[in-house]
This record gives sequence, structure tokens and C-alpha cells, in this order.
Amino acid sequence: MGVWDWKVIEKQANAALAKKADDVNASRRQAHAVGMQGNASQAIQMLEKHIYQQPKDVKAMDMLAAFQLIAGRNEDALATCDKALKTDANAKYIRYNRAIACLRSGKAEEGIRDLGTAIEANAEYRETAAEDADFAPLAANSRFKALLEPPKKQA
Repeated sequence: MGVWDWKVIEKQANAALAKKADDVNASRRQAHAVGMQGNASQAIQMLEKHIYQQPKDVKAMDMLAAFQLIAGRNEDALATCDKALKTDANAKYIRYNRAIACLRSGKAEEGIRDLGTAIEANAEYRETAAEDADFAPLAANSRFKALLEPPKKQA
């Protein structure tokens, strides 16, 4: 099996759910695998059901927001991110998808703030954002450019 063989991952998640129907990780993994095979709509439905059953699963909410963005459901993604942050304000990784949802919804300044929070929490988002086409419209924005600069070394 390749590391990201989504059909195999889906089968494994299905098998885990057959053994234990309330396996939270398997349920989330199943939806992720379905979505990564190109069926964002089905993944969204699966994740919505999952979140209904597991209303505090912010990882599933972040994944749902990502698939909503893929499906062009930007306002839904923004609402999902807000719900996730209301559930767990410390889940700063959600700010990356929220930044994209803000940008796509015409809220660039709010998106830049969210991206900054995501980068503070995980510096890897700096490189991801630099290569993410969703942030291309901000290429000339000085605040966005500053976020992408490597941190200055302390003397």
C-alpha cells in the first residue's frame, strides 16, 4: 500500500467501522478517503453526519471546511470554521481554512489575520500559503508578504 492509497484507506476505515460502529477516527478517515478520491459532496455528507454524532470533533469540522472549500461552498466553510473555533478556540490550525474562506468571501483583511494566527501556531503554513493559489491575489499585499517572510533571528 502506498502512503496515500485512498481506496485502501477507505477499505480499512470501513473494516474498522464494521467492528466498532462508533470509531470516531475511522469515521473521519472514511470520509477523508472518499473526499480524496474526488467525491467532495459525499465526503461533506459523511462529515456532516459524523459531526452530528460527534459535535465536539473539531478535526472533522476542519476537514469538513476543507471539502466545502473544494466544493466552492465558501460561506459554509467559513461557518464551519467558526463553529469549530467556538468549540475549541485553541484549535488554531482551523485558521488556515478560515483564512481561505475569508479571502474567497471578500474578507481579505480578516483572512490575513487568520493566516497569521495559523502560521504562529504552525510555521509550516508559511510555505503552504506561499504555494497556495488561493493566496495569489494577496501577492502584492505588504501584510501578506510579511507573513511569508522567515522569522527574524533573535540576537
